[in-house]
Amino acid sequence: MRGNFCNLTILLLAAASVLPAAAAADAVDIAIYWGQNASEGTLGDTCGTGLYAYVNLAFLSTFGAGRAPVLDLSGHCDAPSGTCAALASDIASCQSAGVKVLLSMGGGLDDAGAPGYNLSSPSDAQRVAAYLWDNFLGGTGESRPLGDAVLDGIDFDMEAPSRYYDDLARNLTWLYKGAATATPTGVEKKNKAYLLTAAPQCPFPDASLGGALGMGLFDHVWVQFYNNPPCQFAADASALQSAWQQWTAALPSATVFLGLPASLDAAGSGFVDADTLVSRVLPLVEGAPNYGGVMLWSRSYDKDSGFSVKLQANLQNRNTGNGTSSYRKRIYTIVGVVAGTVLLLLLLTTCFLCHKKYRSSSPPEEGSTTPPKTEQFQQKLIPQHPQRYTYSDIQRMTKTFAHKLGQGSHGDVYRGSLRDARQITVKVLKNCKGSDKDFVNEVARIGGISHANVAPLLGFCLQGPTRALIYEYMPNGSLESYALNNNEEDSVEENYSLWLYWEKLFDIAVGVAQGLEYLHEGIGDNDVHISVKPRNILLDQELCPKISDVGVANLCLLKESKTSHDVRERDGYDAPESVSRKFGAVSSKSDVYSYGVMVLEMVRAKRHVKVGADTTSKYFAQWLYEHLDQFCNSISDINGDTRDLVRKMIIVGLWCVQAAPMSRPSMSRVIEMLESSSTDLELPRRIS
Repeated sequence: MRGNFCNLTILLLAAASVLPAAAAADAVDIAIYWGQNASEGTLGDTCGTGLYAYVNLAFLSTFGAGRAPVLDLSGHCDAPSGTCAALASDIASCQSAGVKVLLSMGGGLDDAGAPGYNLSSPSDAQRVAAYLWDNFLGGTGESRPLGDAVLDGIDFDMEAPSRYYDDLARNLTWLYKGAATATPTGVEKKNKAYLLTAAPQCPFPDASLGGALGMGLFDHVWVQFYNNPPCQFAADASALQSAWQQWTAALPSATVFLGLPASLDAAGSGFVDADTLVSRVLPLVEGAPNYGGVMLWSRSYDKDSGFSVKLQANLQNRNTGNGTSSYRKRIYTIVGVVAGTVLLLLLLTTCFLCHKKYRSSSPPEEGSTTPPKTEQFQQKLIPQHPQRYTYSDIQRMTKTFAHKLGQGSHGDVYRGSLRDARQITVKVLKNCKGSDKDFVNEVARIGGISHANVAPLLGFCLQGPTRALIYEYMPNGSLESYALNNNEEDSVEENYSLWLYWEKLFDIAVGVAQGLEYLHEGIGDNDVHISVKPRNILLDQELCPKISDVGVANLCLLKESKTSHDVRERDGYDAPESVSRKFGAVSSKSDVYSYGVMVLEMVRAKRHVKVGADTTSKYFAQWLYEHLDQFCNSISDINGDTRDLVRKMIIVGLWCVQAAPMSRPSMSRVIEMLESSSTDLELPRRIS
């Protein structure tokens, strides 16, 4: 009890120390667009004002669909002639002052009223992402328009709809992750954190960027609350407030900025003067937990109007000026001092008691298995069971099942959100078997499964006939989107596996193997049903694979069906013994078979391989077995290290799809093989 009291006192004191800092806040982070008017001054001068936390270079106005990318910084420099390289010193000066400098893509329309940019396919998005990385970020492109400058990220200001902006965002995120930066001058900056930002219109969801923003990959989103009367500030702030609440709730992982024009001339409508902004608008938006500040269009207008200077001055006046604000501050100061003094006395008293208790306690005996008190306390903080919800809760979460993601043999899946804005998926089960008690016991067992590569069960619903399971929403969907079976009518441009690099496919294969190893050997439960196929492998924001639907079949199918002697129609991922008992009993080796088929399908989808009229997984495995070297040598667009990864995936897949269960490796052995060199691996004697 004293230990808890001590911890509580320390937490209260820490909270009290935060209050003065919050009350003393006298500034707001401002993002600004620079580059479209020579009168706005140099980039160095812009950052030197100390007004801005983020500067977006506007714009990379031409890209995609076979166009040569064009950087247009009107009036400042000419990228094709190489004069924009002189901006490198200004960019370095900005960054040394703590200002983040990003490249903004898109912008407005050309003189003919059409955009100079678009993306035609996933592979087109991959090419544009590679261009951005090599020429503006951490890559080593030879013709960098901004010289040796390494920008802090990429901003999406797209006004032309495209279905492939989400692919561009995913490609950039993959390039960002864990990258080391090698500049053309040879200076290496390891583990640089790159930003991904966007500037959507305020009508929700944005027509151009809605899909990309829904993946949860963006760090900052500056929503444009101007030139949009239905959601901008007018006589009152109700329309703006409603749209703001929609955006902040929909983007819990992003920092959201209020985008406004810097003067009356900057936009056709939506201008809010600095006084009104501070007194009437900011109080309505600052309460959002992901509020980030204000974005202004643009530096040239801001320089002429002095909007940023007025804004910061008004914010200071709000906190330190005369009248009510000054009175409030005095009250906060008095309360803070009194509370701080009381809490300090409590802290001293409690620390004395804790110290006395510690001195009087005897140390644990050597070899004792009793964990320390602190470890017991920490263990209690870990949730032990999924949360139970009512049917009305499920209706609220899913907005009465408004957004259906898909359906399967065990039920329909809907997208929803919890009260804390976390995105979730709700699986409403069908054909459930057993009593309510059996269901609760099985849910408790599934909820106890915890591994980085297994989708965690967050909650469940059991009310009347309704039985549902609640999982975390995975923004990148399932592996099925990237490992398609290549029918003749499939277009290479529609094959979403193209944007996944071989290295990422290998990482996914390893992650799934680790999840299966845990399910087979780590939980000591041989009765947990696992369905290994691409649609049941989900990808989170970082493309980390999560095995889903673990144990769901136990809730929806009679256990006798798993060991039925009746031959049923075979899924391509099913092991022979899963179809008929004449091939043997279903076991963990059945999952190994499914895993092998999945890995080989990933290889086939990536290369869009067609091996004749018979394109079944079994025939493809036989073809790979006979043409392994030929296939690996045909991949001319990768280096030797990557080719080794591909070869390992194939050899592991071939071992896993052996017809006899005893010939297949365990998942532990699979992981060992994936961690070895391909030269140390032998092919199985035959594919049967």
